Amino acid sequence: MSNTPIKSWIETVKPVATWILIVAILVQCAWSSFAHFVLFPTGILQSLYYYTGSILHPTFTGYVLLSICMGYLLCYIGGLRAKDFAIFHKQILPAVGFTLLAWAIIQLSPLLSGDALVVDPTWSEQGELMHRFSRFFIGQLFGNALYEELFYRALLISQFTILFLKKCSTTKALIFAVICSQLLFALIHIPHRIVNGIPFDQMVAPMANLFIAGLLFTALFLLSKNIFIPVGVHALGNRSPNIFEQCDDQFGLISIILIFLAILFWKRICRKIPKHPNVGKL
Repeated sequence: MSNTPIKSWIETVKPVATWILIVAILVQCAWSSFAHFVLFPTGILQSLYYYTGSILHPTFTGYVLLSICMGYLLCYIGGLRAKDFAIFHKQILPAVGFTLLAWAIIQLSPLLSGDALVVDPTWSEQGELMHRFSRFFIGQLFGNALYEELFYRALLISQFTILFLKKCSTTKALIFAVICSQLLFALIHIPHRIVNGIPFDQMVAPMANLFIAGLLFTALFLLSKNIFIPVGVHALGNRSPNIFEQCDDQFGLISIILIFLAILFWKRICRKIPKHPNVGKL
């Protein structure tokens, strides 16, 4: 897929039955409410986190449970394959390189506003290293960020595009698919925002921010044609293991810059990859 237009990839995606897609979205909605209002408040997953030496982060464990349900529905019943989620093993290493580059830029981002680089003192606290490792690598890269990019970007965008192609052109179908999928991405986060104390009458701004974030992750996916790149950036946006204190406030600006870096970085990589017909296949 690295040298293949995103539209050509979508043409190879297996269409899932409409009822399965609807059920998957409903399961996602139900899970969001169940996880934030019932499962996480029980403390069961948090206890597992402590019993495993701060390795199995609650976010990771929760998404493993959800992935089992979704995998049965979409892959076993729906018959979807890895490539239908834009999963190609040749793209992992370049995405790791891009994520490391993005992390390095975020660490240096305070310099953009004239701030000095001050090491975060919490790194010296007991257990902080393992906590940050678990939160970023286990909870995000292999949990929240990975699942959400596969579901909201790879799955929904491709399947919605296939549905809209019945009524409009490829370009319009893709645009409508992006808008609908990212609206869902924003709205399904409402339970999480409620748990964090945001009342309904103040929900518009957080939902707008999530919608824009979804568009940024979509842009990274569509421009790079590598689903693992937005996974890495998404994980950094949620729980970047920042060395310096001032880095947390810089991600909004950096995320915009990263879109342009993705174009330059990926085009450079693609020039070095031989154009064989089997490139991108598992």
